[in-house]
Amino acid sequence: MSVTPNQIVIYGSANMPEADSVTVGGSIDFTKRVQFADLPWVGLGGTANTDTMDLVSGTLGDTGVHVQISGRDSSGIVQTPAFVTCNGTTVVSSSFSGQRFQRLIAGVITGGSIAGLINPAGTAATSDIAVMAHNRISTGLNGSAGSVNTTGTTPPLFALHAGDGALLTGLPYQGLGVIVRITSGAGINQLRYVSVPYAAGTAGYGTDIVAVNRDWTTVPGLTSFYDLAYGFLFDITPNAVSAITRMFATSAADVPGGAQRLYYEKVFVVNTNGTTSLVTSQVQIASESGALPAGATLDLATGTGFNDNVTITNRQTAPGAGSIGGFVVQPSAINVPGNQALTFGNSAAVSLALWARLTINAGTQTYQGAADFRVTGNTT
Repeated sequence: MSVTPNQIVIYGSANMPEADSVTVGGSIDFTKRVQFADLPWVGLGGTANTDTMDLVSGTLGDTGVHVQISGRDSSGIVQTPAFVTCNGTTVVSSSFSGQRFQRLIAGVITGGSIAGLINPAGTAATSDIAVMAHNRISTGLNGSAGSVNTTGTTPPLFALHAGDGALLTGLPYQGLGVIVRITSGAGINQLRYVSVPYAAGTAGYGTDIVAVNRDWTTVPGLTSFYDLAYGFLFDITPNAVSAITRMFATSAADVPGGAQRLYYEKVFVVNTNGTTSLVTSQVQIASESGALPAGATLDLATGTGFNDNVTITNRQTAPGAGSIGGFVVQPSAINVPGNQALTFGNSAAVSLALWARLTINAGTQTYQGAADFRVTGNTT
């Protein structure tokens, strides 16, 4: 079986504090996933470009899972409401104390810790858990014919209602990371996220058809009504994710006349396919959305090997020269080290470290966008 786009996943590292003066990096942590898609509420019915967040699970039994999130409000202040308890497949509407967020920074469910959020206790999730913007991108429409599970080189797909794909074309990365929730009909309560930007999906998969992150338990169809929404999806498989963060979400420029600041983050790319390697593979940051502030750069380096546990003293200290292949100005494809293969296996042994470096000049705007990490290659 070929490696499909949804099977290349970027996971977090052991230490992702999103704070200064704290150790960063270490080994891969399969419970952590990085959110690259931006979360704008503009035009979605929010007030002052903000929105409240809903909470829901993919199964009835998840009634003891605790969920906590942090994000910036309309004035840029970080808000971290108390955790909320999931109520299975019943949507907990405008939860998290009704806090309105301009963008999310991080989130954890029972068992997870990241970006200053600690394990909120509770009962471990048995299905996907979604934190979804209360004002949906689309709601109340039924799907079309064309949803399928993985076949050959084609990832799992969801066929939207005719015309709904157009809603994604104007979004950052054409809807990458947008959550799909089946609200009734075939496949009810299933949760997935868009794993390939819709513009790319249009060329490869068809108009109004999006690629999602994993196979359907029940393939949706014409009777399947759905919601599309921004948010965080804590996916249960291929690895149970309990913590999500947006890289560099708490970075900040120095005051005017001050010093240039450099921030470093470590993540890992993994080929979760069970039988097939991705050969002649390369990685890059293809683009940023929105644009970087004036003078800012976002560069990339790979680790020199697989399954490394390199740490740095804090997020403003560069990793040692011997532990990385050297930072490359982006966008520019970087060969995967060694034999240029991402070996299959979904394990730490075949995980490749990626270091991102954000450079921000003094007196400039804080970067609020997101990066499009791309992994390319071939299968035989």
